[in-house]
Amino acid sequence: MKTEKESKLRLAKLREAYESALLAREEYASEMEKHLKQYMGSPEIDGSAESAGTVRNVTYEIIESEISSDIPHPKVEPASYSESREHNARSVERLCSSVRSRLPFEEMNDRDERYTYIFGGSVWYVEWDGSVSEDSVLGGIKIHCISPLDFIPQPGIHEIQNMDYCFLRFTATKGEIAAKYGISEEKLELCECEYEWGGDSASDTVSVVVAFYRDEDGEVGKLVFSGDLVLCDLPRYYKRRIKLCKRCGKPYSSCLCGGETEEVELEFERIVDKSGAAALVPYYTPREFPIILRKNTPGVPSLFGSSDCGRIRPEQQAINKIETRILQKLLRAGVTPVMPEGASVTLSNAVFGQVIKTRPGESLDSYGKIDTTPDVSQDIAEADRLYDHARRIVGITDALTGGGSSKSESGFAMQLKISQSSSRLESKRRMKYLAYSEIYRMIFTHYLAFADETRVLDYKDAFGTVHSAEFRRSDFITEDGEGGYRYDDGYLFSVDLNSGTLYSSEELWEKNLRNLTEGTLGDKDNPATLLRYWQSQERAGYPYARENVEYFKDIIEKEAGKQQLYGKETTI
Repeated sequence: MKTEKESKLRLAKLREAYESALLAREEYASEMEKHLKQYMGSPEIDGSAESAGTVRNVTYEIIESEISSDIPHPKVEPASYSESREHNARSVERLCSSVRSRLPFEEMNDRDERYTYIFGGSVWYVEWDGSVSEDSVLGGIKIHCISPLDFIPQPGIHEIQNMDYCFLRFTATKGEIAAKYGISEEKLELCECEYEWGGDSASDTVSVVVAFYRDEDGEVGKLVFSGDLVLCDLPRYYKRRIKLCKRCGKPYSSCLCGGETEEVELEFERIVDKSGAAALVPYYTPREFPIILRKNTPGVPSLFGSSDCGRIRPEQQAINKIETRILQKLLRAGVTPVMPEGASVTLSNAVFGQVIKTRPGESLDSYGKIDTTPDVSQDIAEADRLYDHARRIVGITDALTGGGSSKSESGFAMQLKISQSSSRLESKRRMKYLAYSEIYRMIFTHYLAFADETRVLDYKDAFGTVHSAEFRRSDFITEDGEGGYRYDDGYLFSVDLNSGTLYSSEELWEKNLRNLTEGTLGDKDNPATLLRYWQSQERAGYPYARENVEYFKDIIEKEAGKQQLYGKETTI
C-alpha cells in the first residue's frame, strides 16, 4: 500500500529525472521545432538575420504528397500451432479490428503521418480506461497519437522498452483534472500553469506530466503530476486493485458499515478448470511501457528516424533565396518614359492614367521608353531544378506521380520506373506496419489484463454475411507445465498486406472487374459468380454494390426454391 510520503519521494525523484531529460533533449527538440516551422512556411534563413521576402513552401507540398490514409488491418498468428490457438488468433484479429473501427484512427493516422515526416517519428500511447463503456460493458481501450515534442525520453537510450523511465506531456483544463483525478480546488493551485504566447499565464489550463518508470523488480509504475501536485500514483501500474473496507473486509461497492477503505492489489483470480475444480491463475501483467514509437527511416542509432524536413532543408532555403531574388527583381522593374525637355505630363481618369502632351510641330520620334524588366527565366529554372531535387531526395519522383513519361517508353518500362520509385518509400511503409503491429499487440495485452467481461464482436465473412463472435480472457488460460495455470500471450502480430487498404478504391474496383472478366471468380454468367463479384465490390466501397448483392442473392434463392420444388438438386 502506498503512502503520501512515498508518493512525495517518487515525485521528487521523477521530477529531477524529468528536468534532466528536458535539458538533454534541448538540442534535438530545437531541431524539431525548426522542422515544424519549415513545414508551416517559415521565412527564416539559416545563418542570416534577414528573412526571405517570399516563401515557396515546397516542404509542405512534398510532405503532403507522402501522406497515406491507409490504416493497416491486423494479422495475428499463434507462435506454435494448435486448433484452439488458431481460433484464439482469429478472435484477437476481430478484437483489434473492432477497436480500430470504433476509435478515430482516421484522424490519428493523419497526425501520425505528418508527425513522422516532419519530426522523423511519432508517439502512440495506449491506456486502459475503466470508465469507458463499450456496448454496455464497462472498461475499454484509449489510444493517443502524440507529437514527439511532448515525449521526453531517458537520455542516451534509443529503444523505448530499454528505458528505465520516460515522460509524456499534456495540456488540460483545471476542470478536467479535477473531474478525472478527484482533485479539490485548493490543491489545484499547486498545478503548473500552461503559458500562452507572449508568456502570459493561461489560468484555466495546466501542464500535466505522465511518468512511466521501472521499479527494482522490472515492473512498470506510473506517476502523474503537475508542478508539486501528485495527480495519480500507481507504483505497479498493471496490477489489479480493489478497495476494501478496513473494518469489515468487504469490497467498497458492497460495504454497509461505512468504515475506512484501503486499496489492495490482487495477484490471483479464481477459475474452474476442465475437471470442474476451483483453481487459481495469476492475473496477466504486461511488463512494458504502453508507448510505441514509429520511426520515419531508420539509420544511425537514434530514438526517431530522419526528418524529411531536415533532408530537404538546404533545397527549401535555396528556393526561398531565389524566389526572394525573383520578387526583388520584378518589384524594381518597370518601364520609364523618355521625354524631351519641356514636355508636360497630365494625369487623367483614362485607362492609361496619364496623358503626355506634345508641343505643336514636335515629332513623336523624340519620345521613347526604357524597359528595365529583368530576365528571370534562369532563376525560375534553378528554383524548379531545386524543387525536383528535393522531391527525389524523399522519393517523390515523376515516375511515381505519373508524370515525366516519354511517348516512346513502353508500358513495361514505365511500370518498372514506378516500381523502382515506389521501392524508395518502402522503408517508410515498413516502419508504419511495424508500429501498427505493435499497437495491435498492445491492444491485445491490455484486454488480456483488464477485460473481465465477454466482448461481443461483429464481423463480415467472405460472403458479406454478418456474424457475432466473442472475446473472452478465459479462452487464453493454459497450463503452465508445473501443475498451475497462466495466460497465453504467445501470438505473432503483423499487418495484413492483402486486406485491400493498401490500394485506392478505384484500384480495387478495377481489380475486381478484371477478376470477373478473366474468369478468376468462375463462370461470369453464373449468378453465384456475379454474387461473389458484387460482394467483393461491396467490401471495396463500390457505389450501390449492396443493392446488387441483394439482387443476386434473391436470384439464387429463387433458383434453389425451384430446384427443390421439382425434386432436383443443383450445386451453384
